[in-house]
Amino acid sequence: MNLDWRRLKAVVIESDDWGLCAWSADMQAFRVLADTPAFRHPSGRRYGGSTLESAADLRDMVALLGEFTGDDGIPPVIQANMIMASPDYGHLSPPLFDVDTLPLIDFPQAPSRWKRPGLDKAVKDAVVSGAWWPELHGLHHLPQHAWLTALRRGESDARRAHEQQSPVCGAVEPLGEYGASEPIDLRRENLRLAVEKFRRCFGRAPASFCPPDYHWDDRLDRDAAALGLHIFQGVAEAAGKRMPRIWRLFHRYRWPLFEGDRFMMPPRIAFEPIGSEGTSAALGAERTHRAARDAWNQGQPAVISTHRMNYVHLKPEWVEAGRAALRDLLARLRKDGAMFLVDFEVRALLELGWSMRPVGTEGAVFRYCGVPGETVRFNAPEGVKGVRIDPDVPGARIACEAGQVEARVNVGNYRLHWSHT
Repeated sequence: MNLDWRRLKAVVIESDDWGLCAWSADMQAFRVLADTPAFRHPSGRRYGGSTLESAADLRDMVALLGEFTGDDGIPPVIQANMIMASPDYGHLSPPLFDVDTLPLIDFPQAPSRWKRPGLDKAVKDAVVSGAWWPELHGLHHLPQHAWLTALRRGESDARRAHEQQSPVCGAVEPLGEYGASEPIDLRRENLRLAVEKFRRCFGRAPASFCPPDYHWDDRLDRDAAALGLHIFQGVAEAAGKRMPRIWRLFHRYRWPLFEGDRFMMPPRIAFEPIGSEGTSAALGAERTHRAARDAWNQGQPAVISTHRMNYVHLKPEWVEAGRAALRDLLARLRKDGAMFLVDFEVRALLELGWSMRPVGTEGAVFRYCGVPGETVRFNAPEGVKGVRIDPDVPGARIACEAGQVEARVNVGNYRLHWSHT
């Protein structure tokens, strides 16, 4: 379907690293590791104070998003790309680190120094609010083979980081969980585990996948598709490509890009307002807003990439600056009349002309861009007996019978309210 993205002004906010127990569990770990090679590296100077989100962090992010609405009257949503497990440091003992498989602790649980009381409930509440839509980032964000090898060889920075319950060291920093340096069977098993743990945590399968640090290849594409992952993020930014600028332009001008069942999201617009000194105007709200308008003019949704470390950090002043920059960006987009989607909505609108995103257990966001008045049918959530549409405009018809919803509406955006009686 040839959608008018210039008119829709769609924005997708993809945010990586949620659930990741890295780089530093606390200020003590940050201070102890500050002089190691990975933490002295430019990326380390920026990410060194990155830490696991707390319940308060999630509540604050949801409240921030709730300050705004899109042109469709629906608040912004962050697509939180999740890491689903962390190393179980209590079962990784020096000097041999003798384990057949890496022991893991599943999110939202965490190793002892990373515990965040109430995080489990805060995640559930955030999802129910409609402001938080989890998708898959990876199992543990680690080049596991490279890390265990460094520990077993006694590499000093790896051992020191391990003592602080951090995996970040020189052997890990330049590589990726699904990069070519990792054994293919290990990559395949870690991806399978990531999907399984995501399903167990969120009660549904992930639809979209962003490999950590953009390291992957065609084999991983096929493995992901076999597990039901058909939407890929960050393809235009894939690591290790020759002539990366040409690669990115290829994806920009060929979009929408399908390869069999696989669907590639448009090139990402980096919104990274926090740099190594706590602020970074180069990738801030003004530049990102300008790039979003360029994407619409190109006939594409604006896909904005922003990492967790901009909003969750050991230094409170960094958190304040990052969240202020997000408010600034959302205010600019609201003034433009933007509306906010997640990846699978973009694909559904392209392929079907409509999309339905659940919001908690009591409703959904229903978007329709097809022929006015045509009948759309889809399965209702389990246990739903009836449905009400908002706004109930003249000509809109919707009903639920025997577990199936049948809708006939004009082009627009609607809220569905489920009834269980």
